[in-house]
Formats: sequence, structure tokens, C-alpha cells
Amino acid sequence: MYKCKYFKIQELVCPHVYKKYGDKSWEFFSEEFLKDLDTVREVLGVPIIINNWHVNGQYKESGNRCQFCSIVAKKITNKELNMSMHNLYRAFDLKPKNLEIKKAVEMIMDNVHRFKVIKRIENPDYTLTWLHLDTKGHHKGIRIFNP
Repeated sequence: MYKCKYFKIQELVCPHVYKKYGDKSWEFFSEEFLKDLDTVREVLGVPIIINNWHVNGQYKESGNRCQFCSIVAKKITNKELNMSMHNLYRAFDLKPKNLEIKKAVEMIMDNVHRFKVIKRIENPDYTLTWLHLDTKGHHKGIRIFNP
């Protein structure tokens, strides 16, 4: 079982999942996706916040999202199907420290050959305060998509 070099499991999962599964939560992520996440950290060269709820921070749904998380629960209440990559342990919203999102996207795209399973980046014009990465798709390389 692979564990990230740069991230604790609490940074990747919501509090509900961590409370129930603790360190076993690593098993929900693919090894390749976790390695790609470490590669993102190396490419950007700056600390990255995903979730920080475990240190009394405001972010708790930027990694996985379970059915009890507010974003998902609202959709369930509205009887909407929710097949988010976050629910499937295949997406992260990253907040790089002291690095503009557009610059982070450029750096990742310049190193696209280093990534195995990351397939999409949400258009940085829509996400000026975070960088959404996921594994959706079967195409080669990484595509920028609009939500």
C-alpha cells in the first residue's frame, strides 16, 4: 500500500471517512493517483493544502467526499445523482501556497509526461483559488476542461 511522501491521509479524506477508517483510508486511493499527487508537489515545488480540517482549518471536502459531506448531502437531498470524481477517490482540489493557479497549471502541463493517471485539470479561469485535478477519461495526456 502506497502512502504519499508529502501528504497525510487526513489531508486527502473527509473527517467522516477518517473517523471510521483512520490510516486504512489510504486503501481507497489508487497507488498511481497518490504517486501522481506526490509528483504534482515536486513539480510545483511549494507546499499544497488539500484538506486542513485536522489542524482546525476550513477545508474538509477538497479530497474525497462521502455521502455525509455537505456538497454531496445537498445533492442527495435534491435527489440529484452525484458521481463526482471526489466521491470515487479520483479527484483533489489543491491550494498551492504562494503560487498562482494559472502558473501551477502551466507547470503541470510542461511536465505532462511525468503523470500516469491524472487526465484533467479544471479550467483555471473558473477556479482561481484552487486547482482541481482528476483521473476521468481514457485519453493521453492531461486536458483542461470547463465545469
